[in-house]
Amino acid sequence: MMTAPMFRNRYLAHALGGLDGYSYLNNEPALVNSLVNGHEYLEVDLTLTSDGHVVPAHGWSEKNAARCGMKYDPSFGHMTREMFLSQTLHGMPTMDTETLYGYMKKHPDLWWQLDLHTLDYDKAAVVTKAVLDDFHNDSELFGHFLIQANSPEMFEGIESVYHFTYYQLFLKKGISDEDLDRSLRYCVDNGFVSVSLNSQDADPETIRKIHDAGLAVLVYTVDKKKRRDELFEMGADTICTDVFSPRQDKVDRFNSLPPVRLYNRIVRKIKRLHK
Repeated sequence: MMTAPMFRNRYLAHALGGLDGYSYLNNEPALVNSLVNGHEYLEVDLTLTSDGHVVPAHGWSEKNAARCGMKYDPSFGHMTREMFLSQTLHGMPTMDTETLYGYMKKHPDLWWQLDLHTLDYDKAAVVTKAVLDDFHNDSELFGHFLIQANSPEMFEGIESVYHFTYYQLFLKKGISDEDLDRSLRYCVDNGFVSVSLNSQDADPETIRKIHDAGLAVLVYTVDKKKRRDELFEMGADTICTDVFSPRQDKVDRFNSLPPVRLYNRIVRKIKRLHK
């Protein structure tokens, strides 16, 4: 199986990464924290404003506002870009797409999963046009995007506007064997590189079936160490997470060294510093 390059990463930072116990932030503090912690593959939610822009946000329904730490107001039904930028998330600022674009250009080796949520054909086309505009029609950057489609209809709406290199199909929680087989056939026929699988649906047989179709497996959203280790043992390629990071993996490996090996490694580092 030829794995798409973003799946060389064990972790996908969920909504640009968790911070101080908060999730669904999609903001600059979360992004900076993820970069500091070594993430090279990050998910960002993009939501369309009433004035035709996409902004990094999971949305602003009453449920999403509570989830994101945003004080809900009925006027959110007509959320503009300017209104969004005046909001706070657990006391932290929101971020505009231009700021996100700047980070993407500054770090050209990173990979980005775009979650546009559930859209019908027409809305998918509208949102895709806004993505192209707000990311400056940057085809070079688009080569580092993986676009998650939640349905064939949504995928076809996106494709009617622009052909991205990498697509992933979102599999709903509790998917039946019949629907899984149908989804995998659709992915293969349409050049998808991966599927996203709910952690509760992940088992060795399901992951094996997905791999046999030539697709990578992203499992979402996993924040418990025991479950993370089980999933990697089953063969999951990448997990979407709020808490795990490449930097923490390095710390864990270092702390797990036997005392003699740990001592010897420290001595070698000290000698290198004095050369």
